[in-house]
Amino acid sequence: MTGDFSDVAESNADFVATFTGQNVRGLPAKNMLLLTCMDCRIVPHQALGMSIGDMKVIRNGGGQLNSAVESDIVVANNVLDCDRILIMQHTQCGMAAATLETVRATIQSNTGVDASQFTPSVIENQMAKLSLDVETLRKNPMLKSTTVVQGAMYHVETGKVEFLDD
Repeated sequence: MTGDFSDVAESNADFVATFTGQNVRGLPAKNMLLLTCMDCRIVPHQALGMSIGDMKVIRNGGGQLNSAVESDIVVANNVLDCDRILIMQHTQCGMAAATLETVRATIQSNTGVDASQFTPSVIENQMAKLSLDVETLRKNPMLKSTTVVQGAMYHVETGKVEFLDD
C-alpha cells in the first residue's frame, strides 16, 4: 500500500482535543438531508450555514440521484426524520465536463484494465439532470407525503447556493 496518513492522524488529534460533538443526536436537528457532489470545493455544512448534527449528507460523483442513493434517502426520510431533501449540484463539475469515453480511457490508462464496460454516470445536461432528479424523488411513493424536495446549484466561484425555481 502506498500513501501515508500521518498528516491526517495529526489533524485528527487536534480535532479530538477540541471536539464538542459528543452530545449531538444522530437525528438531524434541521430535519434535512443533502445530496451533493464529492467535489472537495464543497464544504456542505459551511455552505448552508449548518452545524454538526443539523443535517445528513450523501455525496457522490455529480451529486446525482441513482437507485442506491434513492434507497438511502427513503430510509433517511422514514427512519431518520429527514423531511427536507436538497439535491445540490455545482458549477465546474467534473462529471458534467467529462464524457463516458474520456472517463473510461483515463481509467484504462491509469490501471491497464479494460474499462470499456465501466458505466459511471456522467452528466450531459446538468440543469436537466438536476431537475429530473428532483422530480423523480418528489414522485417516490415511499417518501412521506409531507417531504419537501428541492434542487440547487452551488457556485464554486462564489459560494452562492442558487435554488431552482419550481
